[in-house]
Amino acid sequence: MEKKVVCITGAGRGLGRAIAETFRKQGFEVIATDIDEALLSEVKETKRITTYKLDVTSEKSTAGCARLTEDKFGRLDVLISCAGIVDYYPLSEAGADKLKKIFDVNTFGLINLTKYFLPLLIKSSGRLIVISSESHKVPAPFQPYSVSKQALENIYNSIRLELLTKNVKTILIRPGAIQTGILQDTLNFDYPLTNSAFTEEFKHFGQSISKYIGKAADPEDVAKVILKAATASHPKRTYRINHNPIVSLLSFLPVKWKDTLIRKNLSKNH
Repeated sequence: MEKKVVCITGAGRGLGRAIAETFRKQGFEVIATDIDEALLSEVKETKRITTYKLDVTSEKSTAGCARLTEDKFGRLDVLISCAGIVDYYPLSEAGADKLKKIFDVNTFGLINLTKYFLPLLIKSSGRLIVISSESHKVPAPFQPYSVSKQALENIYNSIRLELLTKNVKTILIRPGAIQTGILQDTLNFDYPLTNSAFTEEFKHFGQSISKYIGKAADPEDVAKVILKAATASHPKRTYRINHNPIVSLLSFLPVKWKDTLIRKNLSKNH
């Protein structure tokens, strides 16, 4: 029997790195990709791991990774869209060019991946696993990340419906906080904001952000759930991992109540 092959974006660190190692230990041939080639240097010589410098915002780069997969392995069983970036700023002052940067990675990267890897997934009756976020549930100020994930889920749902006839299983992963470098940067909030109408509100937002993060999960534990999604005979459509009860509660509140809470939180830090 041929070994199964998984391709993972954003595998240079954090959750992506944990996913790559978890799948490797289970006998998968792993294609670990990241835009930062230096982050892949530690795993480059690891058995059953092939590294590739991939920019998911580039169709040329994505097509090249798909060709590598076809040429080296002749198959792809699991494609995991994990690459993502985070930032914080007022969207009302951002402009389209600034916002496009985070959308290119977090949202449109999935479009490039499915375009070039879809023939391999159809050939193997494989699985597409997309990493979203708990944050998609609550629209919030100063968070282009959560907005990009909301857009990602809408695009994913269209892809999911299209693939129903192709015997390719699609699975959405919605993790809460994960103990990664990005989380530490967020907890140590230092996003300078100058010449803005929202300087004070943004400062209060940064001071209160930790309570909406809650307890962070270990990347290895989240990776084990993703492995289960990739190998179970009948996987769930959506896996929810380590969700914060406060965020879940906020998602069910009437819009008027949410608006009132957000306004108070931004005007005074509690």
